[in-house]
Parts: sequence; C-alpha cells; structure tokens
Amino acid sequence: MPPDAPYPFPGLNPYFEEQWFQVHPTMIASSLSRLQRQMPADLKVSIEQGMKISTRFDDDKGFRPDVSVWKVREDTLLASAPPNFSPPIVRDVTAPKPRHLTIRELGGDLVTVIELLSPTNKHGAGALAYLQKRLGLMESCVNLVEIDLIRKGGLALLRFEDDGMAEAIRMDSGRLPPHAVTVFRAEQPQQRELYRVTYQESLPAIRVPLRPDDQDVWLNLQELAGQCHTDCGFDKSTHYSRDPEPPLMPEDAAWLHTHLQSTHRR
Repeated sequence: MPPDAPYPFPGLNPYFEEQWFQVHPTMIASSLSRLQRQMPADLKVSIEQGMKISTRFDDDKGFRPDVSVWKVREDTLLASAPPNFSPPIVRDVTAPKPRHLTIRELGGDLVTVIELLSPTNKHGAGALAYLQKRLGLMESCVNLVEIDLIRKGGLALLRFEDDGMAEAIRMDSGRLPPHAVTVFRAEQPQQRELYRVTYQESLPAIRVPLRPDDQDVWLNLQELAGQCHTDCGFDKSTHYSRDPEPPLMPEDAAWLHTHLQSTHRR
C-alpha cells in the first residue's frame, strides 16, 4: 500500500486495538490541536497524567492520600503491637498513569476531562480505580467525555450505569455495540449524551461541553481516526488477511470480510 493510502473503513478501524500503544497517544495529540483551536481565550487544553481536581466550585479535591496522618496512626498502632508481629516487606509500586485531555481555566480550575479509554480502565483493579476517578469528577461538577473504542472488557460505561443506558445505546440496531461515547454535563447530572460507534457507519462528531456560558466545541472522531491511520502508517503494518484481535462479533466479522474483499485488501 502507498504511504498516503486513504482511511479504509467507513467507521472505526477494527484493527486499532491491536496497536493501541500507538493509537492512544496519537489520537490524544490530534485531539489536543483540534480542541485548542476552538477554545475561548481564557481556557487551555492540556495532556495530563494522574488527576488533580481543582474547580471553581471546590478548591482542591485531588486524589492524594495524607501520608503524615497515616504515619501518626501507624506509630500509635505499633506501640501496642503483639510480640509476634513482624513488619511486612514494603515495596513501592509504579502504576501506569494513562494520559487524558483536560480543559482548564488559566488559573487551573478544571472544566472538562476527555478520556480515551484504554484496556487498563476496563479490567480488574484498573476499572475500580477508574470508577473512583469518574465519580470524583462528577461529584466535583466537572464535565466528562468518555470515548470507548476498545472491545476487550465490554462496554465500560455500562459497568457504572443502569440498564437504561444499554437500551439507549441499542437504539434501533437490535444489539448492543461494543463501543460508545458518553458525555456527562455538570449542569445536567441526571442526564447522559450517548453516541454510538460502529465499524459500518461514520464515527460521530461529538459536542464537548465547557462552562455553562460557553458554546460547546466539536471533536470529530472520524477525522481523528483518519489522521491516526495516516500518522501511524497502518496500511504498512496491518495484515488485513487475518481477523483482528480481540475477535469481532459474528455480524461485524462477516461485514469486515466482505468490506476488505471489496476494497482488495483481502
């Protein structure tokens, strides 16, 4: 394939997940530049790791343990330790901190977080940590945009919501797709905006909320996917003769086979 081959799918590239270590940072960086051009003068988009929540509604709700208080409590407890107590072996654990996009006021107050979910957000302890972060953002009146393009782990947003969301995402397709975008607006905490993501239809352009008096800004996921395909050289590194991993649903796998044959990639 030539290096400038056009994006080969009408919607989401089902092979993206296999190279997520490239796709994730590329799409984050592309989103940054697109959003920055639309920002009001007093808002700034940044790529961040970890999370410190500081908003105009609450001075500081960062997820940081109070180490000094913990140390005082530990010393008090050890003073009455049983004679057979043996101190545990302690090692620091370096956990990965997935990057995400934040929109902040110039003074640092957090307005909106945009999460492009990774496998670590959807499995085991990582899913629980993400849930804590998610709830913290919502309770702090921060807008949250979740973009889930990962098959593995199921539809993450449904793990944390009620069954009504599943029905909304199904819409008239008759089945629950593996991907979706959900938008939480701090102004309307009882509502969610849902966008379906499929392989057969164009990826949605989504509205990203800012402050109550600001207009929404646009993030066009189809444009992001096309740019990512080009920047990562996907046609050079993707073997279209085999099925993607993780496996697709049977209906999607059948569609993919027909599509790749019709575009002479299989």
